[in-house]
Amino acid sequence: MNTKAATDRSLLWTAIKDNRDIFFLMLGIGLICAVVGGGVFYLGFGQWGAMVFGGFFALIGGFFSVYSFIATYSSISYYYEQALLRKHGVEVDGVLTRKTAGCQFHQEYDNNNRPLGEGQYLCNLLVEFEFQFNGQKYSGAYYMNKLETFDKLQEGDPVPLKVLKLDPTAHKVRERRLANMLKGRKPDTPSLVPEEAEISQLM
Repeated sequence: MNTKAATDRSLLWTAIKDNRDIFFLMLGIGLICAVVGGGVFYLGFGQWGAMVFGGFFALIGGFFSVYSFIATYSSISYYYEQALLRKHGVEVDGVLTRKTAGCQFHQEYDNNNRPLGEGQYLCNLLVEFEFQFNGQKYSGAYYMNKLETFDKLQEGDPVPLKVLKLDPTAHKVRERRLANMLKGRKPDTPSLVPEEAEISQLM
């Protein structure tokens, strides 16, 4: 994104404020673990047990410290982009080119390696589309939240989008509008998603 031309300081500050608490929490945990682990390693230098424990604790702390920056930056970028789309986005229509469901089966086990319950599928619903904006052709993808709408979609269907004027690569599907457009259509059978699967909410 051309952030120099498109930065909305009030929206950016709101996204930062919404994420700063979790950032400082993760950073604090990481620094505490790093300090404790480093102290144990230093005080117990020469004793393998203390060195291994302290080094492992320090590595965990270092990981949390680095991850706090990466995760927070990713989260701020996502929520800032969504806020920009709500405020500055324009509505355009795209065309569905493909839809795919990525599913993984999750099963928990007890200490004796016996399955707990029946397990569950976790699926993400990806739609791919093309659209025209200012005389140029763009392609995009979006993870949907509603299985019912996803099942009704067919290749070639119009897809209502919201596109950022200054950066058309920032866009999202208007899911509520799409659901209304597909009212009365029966879903494809069989579904690409197993029954009773949980739909993951991806950014």
